[in-house]
Amino acid sequence: MRERDLKALEFDKVRALVAALSASESARAVLSEMRPSTDADEVRRNLRSCAELVELRAHAGSLPIAEFADMRSLLMAAARQGAALGGAALVSIRDFVIAASDLQGFLRSRVDPFPNVAALVRDLLAPKELADALLKALADDGMLLDDASHELKRLRNRLRDERLELETRLARQLNAAGIEPIVSDHLVTIRNRRFVLPLKLNYAERLAGIVQDRSVSGETLFVEPMWAVELNNRLMLLEREAEAEERRILEQLTAMVRGYVRELRLTFAAMVALDALNARARFAQGFRCVEPEIVPDGIELPGARHPLLMASGREVIPIDAAIAAGRRGIVISGPNTGGKTVALKTIGLLSMMAQAGLLIPAAAGAKLAVFQGIFADIGDQQSIEADLSSFSAHIVNLREIFLELREPALVILDEPGGGTDPAEGAALTIALLDYFAARNCLVAIATHSTAVKLHAYSRAGLESSAVDFDAEQLRPLFRLKPHTIGQSYGLAVARRLGLPEEIVRAAEDARPAGSGELETALARLEAERAELARRVGELAEREAAMERREREALARAERIRDQAQAERERLRGEGGQLLASIRREGDEMLREIRAQSKSRHDLAALGAGASRRLDELAPPSAAIEADTDQTPLKVGDQVVLGDIRGELLALEGDKAVIARGGLRIEVSPARLRRASPARPISTAPKVSVIAERSEAAELNLVGMRTSDALRKLEEFLDQAYLTSKSEVRVVHGIGSGILSKAIREYLGSSPYCASFREAEPHHGGAGATIIQIAA
Repeated sequence: MRERDLKALEFDKVRALVAALSASESARAVLSEMRPSTDADEVRRNLRSCAELVELRAHAGSLPIAEFADMRSLLMAAARQGAALGGAALVSIRDFVIAASDLQGFLRSRVDPFPNVAALVRDLLAPKELADALLKALADDGMLLDDASHELKRLRNRLRDERLELETRLARQLNAAGIEPIVSDHLVTIRNRRFVLPLKLNYAERLAGIVQDRSVSGETLFVEPMWAVELNNRLMLLEREAEAEERRILEQLTAMVRGYVRELRLTFAAMVALDALNARARFAQGFRCVEPEIVPDGIELPGARHPLLMASGREVIPIDAAIAAGRRGIVISGPNTGGKTVALKTIGLLSMMAQAGLLIPAAAGAKLAVFQGIFADIGDQQSIEADLSSFSAHIVNLREIFLELREPALVILDEPGGGTDPAEGAALTIALLDYFAARNCLVAIATHSTAVKLHAYSRAGLESSAVDFDAEQLRPLFRLKPHTIGQSYGLAVARRLGLPEEIVRAAEDARPAGSGELETALARLEAERAELARRVGELAEREAAMERREREALARAERIRDQAQAERERLRGEGGQLLASIRREGDEMLREIRAQSKSRHDLAALGAGASRRLDELAPPSAAIEADTDQTPLKVGDQVVLGDIRGELLALEGDKAVIARGGLRIEVSPARLRRASPARPISTAPKVSVIAERSEAAELNLVGMRTSDALRKLEEFLDQAYLTSKSEVRVVHGIGSGILSKAIREYLGSSPYCASFREAEPHHGGAGATIIQIAA
């Protein structure tokens, strides 16, 4: 894209705002060169990366990125065989590796949900062993530590000892008796890397030694006593050895860096990319930006704000700018100072920002297409040096746009027909509109021309918007109103700003024929549009309220269903527990009856208690899975009581009797509900509450297996006992005699049997047994 378009839409200023938020000079350089991309996939990827880091920062806080040095030249120097970087350079590399390691540690456990950021973090290959080696060997000022090697430590210890000895002897000589007249200072100094004494010029010959230097004034000679020459020589040799060892260590450390050059270059690139991405994320958070959806065609910018106006601290009124898919452009009209140019710049700038990977200051739901070129012709481009008028400068720029046009393109034009005859300017603007509309371009134009406004309003492929204006107060409202035409209000504003009334009236009279009628028509159109917008708003609010009530009703219904299901489960559970309890008590009662420790009265009491507990368990509101038929119950109906299903045998007043298999249960009619005919009959266990008073006194066991026959016999005797029978007959047949033998053995131990005998011949003889029931 052209540099002049970036500047015309002030993208360079936004770029500078973002660059200032980075930590390193390297990232600032990258951001300062940031340009819009024309690759839709790259744009989506960059936007997603920025959105991911914004979300990560919202959860984890600021990233630990501090300023770090540019590693490229240092790594290039270290890559040369035999190179020895200085201590300061190695400290820079050490600090960079530590910074990368800290950032890697911070992000490693947090980036799994953010694949684009995670891809950058994977290139943070900070080698810990290199950082540890540099930390052990170097002080923060770049000096090698004594512990960098054993040899260096030994040499430095010797140097300190020798130096201390020499300094002590020289200081003792400076303070000796009688030397006061010949010394100029009582400090041992160093000249030419040798320890010397400062002596006055006239007395230097009184001390045997070598003159190493002379003061600037010439009054002091720095003399190395002859006795100190050997000691100074020894010190210099030790210093040379220590320097050689230091160079060897620096070469060794540089070689270690050389072994990690590839990893360090990848790490540096990742650090710069993360620093730049972090600056973009900080910008997005500071300017309340969103990630726009990249679409094939059209522009939708709800709640769009110009970031430079936000940065200035001024109140920014959001605008809703849109060019629907399939439309070719938008024409913005309205008064001066109403914000037409700001609206144009906002559309163009936010498109550039998105294509550069910057989130945009707009509301959720923003959509943008990716353009191969974004061109702008905005402002007065008059040039005295180039001998160009305003109109000529615009035409030159338009010519260059045509020459460099790459489709799809976004073209921003501010009053393109200005600076010449209004009729010709309007004709030129209409021609430009139609030209770009016929190409794969979106065009956004600001105009005062009535002809251009009407052309846009009547053409199907163009949007018409007006900058909102308070006609009574004559002040701009800086909002865009879609699907309407704006008036310029030039004469009204001139009157309010104090232009003489006679001039304003004369101007109104001099307007072309039909201008007044057009203004009246536009005013009526705007009033109707405002009324329609109000009604649409009311309908939208009403629809939203209805949807809200529907959601609440559905939620209530769901809660009621959940409560009913919970109640069903509760009743089933309690019913199961009650039936199990009754069964246990019945078994216990039966055992006691067999032991003849319970009377019939006790058994009846158990049945009445069970009936009461069933009544308590199944309240009237818990008729679960009952039929919705509300007709009165009648004898013979299938009914449900809790989880028990049976047939209604009797219905008298406040008492009902239902049958379940061989059992009868007496309950209140209010506890019963008609059973659903589609539901299979429940297989709930039998509960004997009121004894069935059957007249049957005979049991036929012929052909049954012994175990089944004995179970049937026990139930038969139990029923006979409850119905107060004194004698019953059991038919078992003769056969092999196994069944009759088992029956008689059972009767011999049964508490229900007082005695038994073989039946009379006319009652079955050996094939039947007569049993006397115990009293």
